[in-house]
Amino acid sequence: MEIADKIVFVGSGNMAQAIISGILKVGAVKPKNIVCNDIYKEKIEELSKKFGIVAASDKKLALDGAGIIFLSVKPQNIKTLLDEIKPFIPAKTLVISIVAGTKTETIEKALQNIPVIRVMPNTPALLLAGAAVLCAGKYVSPADMEKTKNLFLSVGTVKIADESKFDAVTALSGSGPAYVFYLCRLMAKAGQKLGLDKDTAQVLAIQTVYGAGIMLAKSGISPDELTQKVKSPNGTTEAALKSFESQNLENIVYEAMKAASTRSEELSQ
Repeated sequence: MEIADKIVFVGSGNMAQAIISGILKVGAVKPKNIVCNDIYKEKIEELSKKFGIVAASDKKLALDGAGIIFLSVKPQNIKTLLDEIKPFIPAKTLVISIVAGTKTETIEKALQNIPVIRVMPNTPALLLAGAAVLCAGKYVSPADMEKTKNLFLSVGTVKIADESKFDAVTALSGSGPAYVFYLCRLMAKAGQKLGLDKDTAQVLAIQTVYGAGIMLAKSGISPDELTQKVKSPNGTTEAALKSFESQNLENIVYEAMKAASTRSEELSQ
């Protein structure tokens, strides 16, 4: 379903670019209806050329007539930004925030009680394989929520969660792609140490992660069952898995995600 609203991205970093790229790929929004705004003029001019969207370095001009405003700046810049854009936001504009650690209540107070939906997306939205979690602020209508849900469904999977769960969501799906990329790099590095050349090790690691991800998404089989299908008694896979268990990989992963969740909580203070 095509969305006709003028959509303004205030802040045009990697996550904003992933969403823009994804929604344009599926035709959810026309390029002429997307405006990118950022303090770096060269960045938005580059995005304008790349995607055919509108670049506007002046916030007043960018926000004029906006139906949906994406807040996609760094958490430490959000309070200053809200003060800057407050005079220029049209009435009844829907604000979608992808700013980590920033609560809907904070934005509602700063912008005088307008509808705010907080979203934790992730970068695979660039390839239409994103995972986004949404929560509605107190002034959001069912129509606002449905529109936002459809926007993110066009670039991946959508779940709805209470805002109290967003630190955990950030630790899992928000930061999660980087964990997979990191593991992939470690697998390739280990392959080299075991005698493979760099190119072969990297290709095999990437394709293995890709193939395993597709199996998880498409097979309808649980991770535990898929593990059992690969593992055979006293085989090579079992040897590796026992090594993971002996080093308590489960706790290592938990502690890493706990650190991410704690940092998300700190950003909201």
